[in-house]
Amino acid sequence: SDHVTIMRDGEVVQSSPTAEITEDEMATAMVGRDVSDLYPRKPGVPADAPVVLSVENLSVPGYASNVSFSLRQGEILGIGGLIGSGRTELMEGLAGLRAARVDRVTLFGEQVHFKQLSDAQRAGLCYLTEDRKLRGLLLERGMRENLTLQNLHKFGGFLIDRGAEETALTHAIKEFDIRAGSRDVRVGNMSGGNQQKLLLAKIMLSEPRILIVDEPTRGIDIGTKQQIYAFLRNLADQGHAIIVITSEMPELIGLADRVMVMRHGEVSGTLAPHEITEDAIVRLSMGLRAEQMPMTA
Repeated sequence: SDHVTIMRDGEVVQSSPTAEITEDEMATAMVGRDVSDLYPRKPGVPADAPVVLSVENLSVPGYASNVSFSLRQGEILGIGGLIGSGRTELMEGLAGLRAARVDRVTLFGEQVHFKQLSDAQRAGLCYLTEDRKLRGLLLERGMRENLTLQNLHKFGGFLIDRGAEETALTHAIKEFDIRAGSRDVRVGNMSGGNQQKLLLAKIMLSEPRILIVDEPTRGIDIGTKQQIYAFLRNLADQGHAIIVITSEMPELIGLADRVMVMRHGEVSGTLAPHEITEDAIVRLSMGLRAEQMPMTA
């Protein structure tokens, strides 16, 4: 385009010839703050942080084979790899969403096996799907129904306490900065970013100790991305352990404390904090050794 006009909160905040504005300046105008600090500071995971999840030889038929990994308290583990590498299917197998075989899963020192998603949730492990529209939310229903549906037992079971549901929604709207024209809005009419924040609020009602999030910022604006990154880092700082599956290279580099890269259903390599670079992730994704990967300028 020859000219760019940017609106925020119903008002024009910037109008300039395209040649006179940079991408960073556009992003800053969109969110109303500097986006140079898009990713929160990574304080580092203490060497003595306890291992809260240990997985030995997890296989998902047709997708992943004999994958082993661990996760420490307060850690964000990023999982990268090319499309079709088995990232999502592996985590769905762990959480009980797909048939899987595994030698051992140890969660907070106890051996567990999840036959279905509800088993994982009861044990403190929750999975946030990459497909919020088809598998995460009921688009024809309102925010309150979506927020509480997975945890109705907390709101009275057979006879639902609507007042308690409304209180929970008020808290979620405030904590996650969910913006909608009305509390009664149909979820399908909300923006992608606000749908994602509602989905996060829904998952957090289960009080997970370990959270798996798949493509947490796909299809949302940069301002909401920044909010979600801050929320995930804050959870980790509070002692939660988080697994982030993402196709976005900057997200892996900026958010994860360690990065596990998958290729053809197997772990190609795991990068320590000081090893996390774009070159290293691409190299592992393609199955190349260091000397085979051309260095970028």
